[in-house]
Amino acid sequence: MKKIFAFILLTHCLSAIYGQKNNSNLRSGQMYNYHPILSSNTNAFQTPDKKIDGTRFVLNDFANNGKVFVSGKVYITKGLNIDAFNNDVVFKLNNDSILILEKSVIDSLSIGGHKFKKQIDNNLHEVLWQKGNATLFKTFFCQIQKGHTNVMKGTTENDKYKLSHHYYLKKDEAIVKSFDLGTKSILSLFGDKQKQVKKYIKYNNLNMKDEKDVIKVISYFF
Repeated sequence: MKKIFAFILLTHCLSAIYGQKNNSNLRSGQMYNYHPILSSNTNAFQTPDKKIDGTRFVLNDFANNGKVFVSGKVYITKGLNIDAFNNDVVFKLNNDSILILEKSVIDSLSIGGHKFKKQIDNNLHEVLWQKGNATLFKTFFCQIQKGHTNVMKGTTENDKYKLSHHYYLKKDEAIVKSFDLGTKSILSLFGDKQKQVKKYIKYNNLNMKDEKDVIKVISYFF
């Protein structure tokens, strides 16, 4: 039954809802139902007044297959992504429409091999490794950098999205440590085990600037 439900594509659901919301034949004040996974904020992505370079989205594109897990139900679709600027889960309906999903009802996401779950707060973060009561996750955030103005030439560069991330290690539902990639930062996670960890890194020729190698170290010692 779960699989049957899964194949009722989220794309079809949202297409029908979006069309209904924008139906000019609906009278003012007329009541009709929305799909509970769709946020009431459907107009957040308007064409900006000026161009902003870069991206605010965590994944490179919207083409990956994705699953949305909501209260034991699974919605399967393409077009999912995470907006790091507003910490929203978004769905690309078509080239002109990006809709916001109701994050509060979403338990977890799987998009193109990336898994996102709520950690500590109500936002969805990428889970890189999990074992027992320990979880390594990655949180994304985005800021807008103002474009540089050249007074001599009378020109101004476009503003730019700056997408960043931090890593967090959680144990027993509490944050043990936040860190960035790098040997010094990684070693600080291990207290009196630092010498042992350092030997393990050297013996296995691991690079602490490489996310996959960092996961190997944490997986081995936790």
